[in-house]
Amino acid sequence: MQTLLELSNMRLDKDGKLAWINFTRESHLNAVNNEGTRQLTRLAMALREDPDIRVVVIRGQGRAFCTGIDLKELAADRIDMGYHERFEKALRIFEAMEKVIIVGMHGYCLGGALQLAMACDIRVSTADCQIGLPAIRESLVPGLGTWRLPRYVGWGRAKKLILGGENISGEKALSIGLVDHLVPAADFFSQLDRIAANYLKSCSLGSRMSKLLTNSAYDLDYDAFLDKYFRLQERTQYSPDAEEGKRAYLENRDPVWQ
Repeated sequence: MQTLLELSNMRLDKDGKLAWINFTRESHLNAVNNEGTRQLTRLAMALREDPDIRVVVIRGQGRAFCTGIDLKELAADRIDMGYHERFEKALRIFEAMEKVIIVGMHGYCLGGALQLAMACDIRVSTADCQIGLPAIRESLVPGLGTWRLPRYVGWGRAKKLILGGENISGEKALSIGLVDHLVPAADFFSQLDRIAANYLKSCSLGSRMSKLLTNSAYDLDYDAFLDKYFRLQERTQYSPDAEEGKRAYLENRDPVWQ
């Protein structure tokens, strides 16, 4: 494994086609301060430009994934609109990049952490992880969680979570479609890497284009969506990965994607 960037709040590691963003501000339960938004944006941009990486895992060291906005900086009036703009820029890069983004949620996944998790493709959680959007307690809007959460759980559940500001467990989040995989807390990080390896195994160009197309499902009308589908399907069908898929079928083996 190679460390590509080591910053004060987070670290970027890489091993072949798999990369990890590790939140390393353990003493603050990985809360995101102003500098954290700058670092997250920097890492997101670095990943987007790396042509080798296919799957990214975002995880937090210590007792929690992340507790969201740094409340000490907020209370000291050191959080301005630049914080939110940088944070949302990073989230959109993850959401739109041609890579599969997996997030590991343990301990706490609150506020901005859940906003980040919803901008990822796959969410892996422990059963007891505390998950929520408590922004109303500081009289704040929970970012574009107000845009993403209804797409996962529907308007009614989204309003309950956003307006009530209460947490739910990872087990409950799985039952309403907010979490995709539930794993044991005792073996969390190895289970997270196992799941990432499975997604890497299936991460062809077709799967990455499917991510981009699925992301548009609620935004485009039928004709626009159909046009985008044809463009992405043409790109995938005449790609080296598609050729490898045909060879693997004829040779009765698993494909090895580029």
